[in-house]
Amino acid sequence: MRKGIFIFILLLLLATGIDFLRSCGEEKTDKEAFSQKLTYAQMYECVDTNYGFAIRYPDFFNAEPDSLRSSDDRVRFSYNDKWVNIVIEGYYLYKGDQTMTSAKDSLSALLNATKVKQGKDFFTLSGPQFEQGSRVEGYSYYSKFMLNGKLLFVYTMVYPDGYKDVLTRMFKEIDDWKIWKRHHIKLKQGESQVPKRAIITRDNC
Repeated sequence: MRKGIFIFILLLLLATGIDFLRSCGEEKTDKEAFSQKLTYAQMYECVDTNYGFAIRYPDFFNAEPDSLRSSDDRVRFSYNDKWVNIVIEGYYLYKGDQTMTSAKDSLSALLNATKVKQGKDFFTLSGPQFEQGSRVEGYSYYSKFMLNGKLLFVYTMVYPDGYKDVLTRMFKEIDDWKIWKRHHIKLKQGESQVPKRAIITRDNC
């Protein structure tokens, strides 16, 4: 009887070990691979040379060279993998004499925002992504606009809807963003605890 129980337990352990090794050998999906990269990524910081505002982006995103010229009004970083594209941008807009509320309302209409949040010196907009008046199927954007004088500084991300649940770290970055003040966001267990403090300008982003 004892021998039978021992053999049963041994077979059970063997089967469990085989399943574990098989699961370890399975390839990760593109989404799982991206999630792991983002979790452990160092964060680079790019500083605009015109106004000195800074945005952060994961180290595995690529800088788009055309956006880093000092004559341009935005910086742009992207992640491309097969059919997946994620874009992070920082730029500024001239607000003029508009109040923040009127600027929020006009931009909300222009960008087809479905969610709007307003704070003391900022507002966030999010919704489906449009380009040249046409909906980009399966993609959305999330943007924070910060007021300073007659300018609105913007930190935005365009992402596939299917990746929203693994982009929590970037949503935190945008929500916690200040125009010039560098910040340390609270990270989950497993996320890189020492973000790389590389301060880089348009010329060498």
